[in-house]
Amino acid sequence: MQEIVKRYQEPIGLNLGSHSALDAWQGQRNYGIRSIIYTTPGRARIYLQNPMVGKPDEPVEDLPVLVKRDVRVVNDPKDIKKTGDWRSVIVVLDKYSDIVKYTDILVDLECLQITNRAFAVYVGGDEYCSVIENDYAVPILGSRQLLKIENRGEIEKDYYWFAEQAGIPYPKSYKYEVYEGGIRFKEPVDEPMILKAEHAHRAFEREFIFAADSHDLEEKVAREVAAGNLNREALENGRVEQIVLGPHANFNFFFSPLDAKGEWGDTEEWFSRLYNVSVEEARICLANQFLSIDERRETILDGLKRLPSDVQEKIKRVPSFEVTAHAILSLRESLLKDLHRYADRFLLACREHAYPGIIGAWCLQTLITWDRVSKYELKPNVKLDVTVGAEAKKATDYGLYDIHGEADPYMHIPVTQDVALRHGGGTNVHMGLGSQYANAKYKRRMSTGDRIAMEIRRALKTKQLHELVT
Repeated sequence: MQEIVKRYQEPIGLNLGSHSALDAWQGQRNYGIRSIIYTTPGRARIYLQNPMVGKPDEPVEDLPVLVKRDVRVVNDPKDIKKTGDWRSVIVVLDKYSDIVKYTDILVDLECLQITNRAFAVYVGGDEYCSVIENDYAVPILGSRQLLKIENRGEIEKDYYWFAEQAGIPYPKSYKYEVYEGGIRFKEPVDEPMILKAEHAHRAFEREFIFAADSHDLEEKVAREVAAGNLNREALENGRVEQIVLGPHANFNFFFSPLDAKGEWGDTEEWFSRLYNVSVEEARICLANQFLSIDERRETILDGLKRLPSDVQEKIKRVPSFEVTAHAILSLRESLLKDLHRYADRFLLACREHAYPGIIGAWCLQTLITWDRVSKYELKPNVKLDVTVGAEAKKATDYGLYDIHGEADPYMHIPVTQDVALRHGGGTNVHMGLGSQYANAKYKRRMSTGDRIAMEIRRALKTKQLHELVT
């Protein structure tokens, strides 16, 4: 794949039409990169009715004229010709996985696949994303082998395994036994918990059941099994974990292999000195750029939360947690130190155990709680800590300056509940607006889609496109 892209003269962004494709598409438009969006009849109207047209600096006033000029629509990739004045092609396929039939054509067009979760799910083929890893012979921007680690509980080395290697906080899990009518715990657990398992009728959606303790969860699972919402297979592959109390916050990053090769002057030297890492590792961490934050809004939970408490208590329906919308967040500035620390640990663990690790856009999805450090702080297996070559011993080692004489202080702790090793699902919220942290760094509007496109353009100019590809 790397040898193939070395021959590319004008790469075309290839986007599966779902998830975060609009953000990817508008980024490619903004940076003068042509786009192909492949979708299905059921979702084609999203892209037909939200066209990203016009040249990078061209004002868009007469939309129909620019759409007619810039957009082509076909149902067979064979009909796409590299020549011509089109800027985008919408390909309407019977099903997403049909794209695998056209890999030779896509390579001839100089396509570069931009990954999102829908790509991993609809084209991946199985829990190991075997089709993508073994059969999808199109260069991918990002890690081809890390897409599968999002299939939590289905493969041995999922993102919880990587989080453990990185030594970053994640929810504690509880073992249970599955029987015909539900689940049983060997020992009672007197702590709030949640079951995460596939819905019996919607394989790509998960069932979430909250409970006050293990006995409460056993009763609720039995009711859901009886109702047909959970089955034995889903429970055997499910996970019960502690409920982490705190707001959701999805942190969007971009790791730039090009920036990791650059020299950062005093910044890299001081980073190396302060955090006991080599200069090379310091450059890797500095190239792990923080772009934005979003939060999820979930059906039916968000509707229930807006009801008076007495009504909530009387409603018997178990709430679903299907992601429906996203909103922009900002983080208390002092907490950014912990976010960067955990994100850098995770990135370095991925490089160590699945080289070259993360490339491009990725997202650390957390719940930010307030608790004792001892409950969550893990000793990292990778070489990056908050202190100068030593484990933290006092509050000031954690950047806490309003606590004195406390060896095990309370502090805000981002607890990782999910990781996305590709273009995150919430970044459409930054489309057209940019991402506040990225905007400030680059002095322009910079969504995740923009940042991806900028990296492609920059790599092409410097003949380093192969650095982005697996």
